[in-house]
Amino acid sequence: MKKTFIFLLIILLLGIAVYYGVTHYFSGKSSYQSIYLVPENAAFVIESDNVFDAWDKIVHSEAWKKIGRVPYFIELNKDIESLDSLLSKNKALLRAISNRKVLVSCHEFKAKKTDYLFILTVGKAASVRNPEKLFASLLGDEFPITKRTYKEYTVYELLNKKSGEMYFFSLFADKAIVSTNYTLVEASIDEATKMDLGRNLDFIDVSKRTSGKGLFNVYINYKYFAGYLENTLGKKTPSISSLRKQLTFSAFSFDIKKDGALVLEGYTAVNDTVTSFFNSAVNSGESKFESIGLIPDRIASLVKIGFNDATDYYLKSMENLNDYEAGNYQDNIANLEKKLKIDVKEHIFSWIDNEIVFLQTKPSNLGKNNEFVLLIKGKNDIDPLENLNFFARQIEKNTPVKIKQVDYQGYQIRYISFPGLLKMLFGKMLSKIEKPYYTIIDNYVVFSNHPQTIKNIIDDFKQKKILGNNNSYNEFAGLFDKNNSAFAYIDIPVFFNNMKDFVSPATWEKINRQKPVITCFPQAGIEIGEHDNLLHLLMIAQYSEAPSEFQTVNFDNEFLSLFSSAQNISDTINTTKPWYEPEIIVDNLDSREMKISYDNGELKYAVDLKSGMKHGSYKEYYENGKIHIKGKFKNDIIDGEWKLYDETGSLIETRIFDNGKGQTK
Repeated sequence: MKKTFIFLLIILLLGIAVYYGVTHYFSGKSSYQSIYLVPENAAFVIESDNVFDAWDKIVHSEAWKKIGRVPYFIELNKDIESLDSLLSKNKALLRAISNRKVLVSCHEFKAKKTDYLFILTVGKAASVRNPEKLFASLLGDEFPITKRTYKEYTVYELLNKKSGEMYFFSLFADKAIVSTNYTLVEASIDEATKMDLGRNLDFIDVSKRTSGKGLFNVYINYKYFAGYLENTLGKKTPSISSLRKQLTFSAFSFDIKKDGALVLEGYTAVNDTVTSFFNSAVNSGESKFESIGLIPDRIASLVKIGFNDATDYYLKSMENLNDYEAGNYQDNIANLEKKLKIDVKEHIFSWIDNEIVFLQTKPSNLGKNNEFVLLIKGKNDIDPLENLNFFARQIEKNTPVKIKQVDYQGYQIRYISFPGLLKMLFGKMLSKIEKPYYTIIDNYVVFSNHPQTIKNIIDDFKQKKILGNNNSYNEFAGLFDKNNSAFAYIDIPVFFNNMKDFVSPATWEKINRQKPVITCFPQAGIEIGEHDNLLHLLMIAQYSEAPSEFQTVNFDNEFLSLFSSAQNISDTINTTKPWYEPEIIVDNLDSREMKISYDNGELKYAVDLKSGMKHGSYKEYYENGKIHIKGKFKNDIIDGEWKLYDETGSLIETRIFDNGKGQTK
């Protein structure tokens, strides 16, 4: 963030020199595109046609007043206020240097080290002789200036005696090239003869759609941006590394609306020679968001995926997996089909229409993992219930799994004690719904891992407390296209409170301090669609001075008791998920053991299995190899003696369990 302050200060200094020295030479027209001077290895580029107007609108917005209170931004805000005061006193100067295109690009200049290059359009002022004399007269002895020649161009070196920092700049065509790293200034001069980035057809295709829009634009070069992200995070991940192959360039425009809403809109060029989620999003079609007629209006978040054909989307999704993942998935499906004597395409994907929605509801005091729902829209000409009933019968015939059914207000709610069933069919996204309950409302199949959640959805549907009747949501959703490939929506105050059960107490304490800032954007949405064979993205975060609060929905113990023979829900319903019940999703029903490792190769946990259920020894380890938890399962339920250890190997606690019920020893 300090770089931003330095960058604006440098531009202001150049402006002072130009304003007082060669004002009458200051042409507003550019004879050379700034992007041609950006070296090809830029991770990202920020562009503004009027950086001071953008600055003024951002730092004086109501949103920034809230964000500036965050501890991370407090020191930066002091610098901003100082510079803002300086800018306010130089209105004449700002008018002289307004409407100047400014580019800021980020580059790796050596292994895991990045710095910034600034390019400012200064017009005929770039041809002024002896600019160092102007700086010397304005800045005095505290900023001595030297110069040298690089490939027939003069590179000026400005030293800040107080800080010891050096600033380098050169004048090229009608541009001023500035950096705190001389190698970037030289690379910019070299780039003028190559213009690799500025002449790239994918870059041109996305940038022409956003240039000049919003307060500023951001261009991402994925060939180098992936490495920048990995260096920032301090580790490599397959999902980030894959961006280099899957995407080429993105261009986004950023704006702040009068009502305080933050808007980011742009386009991404997808590598059509590589199969990926992004390729599927471009080529799998779009759909309207019709399930708002069923989704309860008290949600925390949702993700809607639209497509033309479920089977085709399923097959394309398989192409997106790497060889190992694809082989493992296909083996699991083949084993499932063989064991249950079913056809997954026929009995699952054939009845799915054009919409799948994954959502998290407001908390109902059900614990960490009992707030998730999967909605699948069924086709009008194929009965989902008939296919699901067949699927359920095959599970009962060919496995020890039993299926419990309860009627509630005319709807049949079924429970399948089949670990990891939805994850096996639909992927990691549904790992939260480990053992599904399901019902059918209208032509939608509703899955959840808790019957109370389904009961709440039925109640809200009958009482018409649905998202489609929520005026606040409808007004916000009206800012997006009705047809899209994917749409995500977050009710941030609700989502914020749900986070408490997903992070450690220490992390929650840090997050909770920022509640006034985070919740001043009560609604956020992201839309993904296809436009001219590009990926179109629109992200909006709505601003509000007074974010709404909410009340927790209470659960119904009498209703839950109907499922007590299928699962010991009533024994644990009033507590959050304890440390001694690990989240394990079994993909292979025939496996006798399951082992999972950390990214560093150390064993995370090992558990014995029987017929797809946890049965036998369980051991969990810290990343340092020390034992964390050990105990036993019996028919998928914790049983016997369980022990918890700290990271040094010292015993913290021992508990004894009998069929899931436990007490401290």
